[in-house]
Amino acid sequence: MNRVTQLLKTPAGRALVALVAFSYTTAALGVAAPRAQTQAPQTSTQGMPADYRVGPGDRMFLAVPQRPDLNRELLIDAKGEITLPLVGAVAVRGLTANEIQSRLLQALREYYPSVNRIEVSVTRASSNVIFVSGDVKLPGKYSFAEAVNVWEAIREAGGPMPTATLSGVRVIQDRTRGGATFLVDVQAAIEKGSVDTLPILKPGDTVLVPGLEETYTGSMGVNVMGAVLTPGVYRLQARQDLMSAVLAAGGPNERADISDIRLIRPEPDGIAQTTKINLERFIEKGDQTQNPKLQAGDTVNIGRKAFTSQDASLILGFVTAIGTLVLLYYTIQNEYQADLTPQ
Repeated sequence: MNRVTQLLKTPAGRALVALVAFSYTTAALGVAAPRAQTQAPQTSTQGMPADYRVGPGDRMFLAVPQRPDLNRELLIDAKGEITLPLVGAVAVRGLTANEIQSRLLQALREYYPSVNRIEVSVTRASSNVIFVSGDVKLPGKYSFAEAVNVWEAIREAGGPMPTATLSGVRVIQDRTRGGATFLVDVQAAIEKGSVDTLPILKPGDTVLVPGLEETYTGSMGVNVMGAVLTPGVYRLQARQDLMSAVLAAGGPNERADISDIRLIRPEPDGIAQTTKINLERFIEKGDQTQNPKLQAGDTVNIGRKAFTSQDASLILGFVTAIGTLVLLYYTIQNEYQADLTPQ
């Protein structure tokens, strides 16, 4: 043991001990980081965010300094394409303005060699869809021509109800960006006159305005359980649909599988009827059959994913740590054998 202690005091030994500590820290942070993803996104004061990705219905303006005759407004069709003279159809769906600019420049130069610079800007973002739910006057899906912040989305939905709790507004990011959630104190911003500094929303985000009474113990409640942030019994809201109940329970958590939801409904004969629902089809394709109306006494169980990126981070972290320990062992053993070997 004394020899091992002496070897650990060598530069190589100290370096390996530090590497082990770093590996274990990385493993821990790799798991904790996704759970601590509560920081609000960066805000913008004007125009669409630079990382806004266009979709069908959006309009853009193309400016070509070397060929003013090519300047024009472009409409993205249902296929996610735009059409240029000679060039024809160009797929742009899901691209940012900068990415579209590079793609169009390359396409135009094949027919117009003199063109060496173009400018593309999004003039109307019809695909900038935001969902507003909870304790607002007109909950629903809203399209905005430009980027809006949390308060502007609430105001578009008719404003908060008198029973709304604006100090704990929850924003649920689109699942394609991780589905993270964070809380926004809209009430404090209103009181300070700083609503312009509230987080800017991105397409697909959901704004959930809670009421003064989130949970409910009466006979008209719906039990929401499984992979949601705050499982419990919730009062049926005006819309009385599955999406509203899930959002009232804080929305899906990081392990949720919203394509695997069970709706359990008690029948008068005492036998419960279970229906499988794919809420993802409602969100992505607008399939209303996958967002059914709820009834008092219903139970909604949100399924869980068997394996997530957090699990992968955990496994990778511990494999790295174990590998480092093995390396430490053989390095110490080699130095020990070297000390025993006559010089």
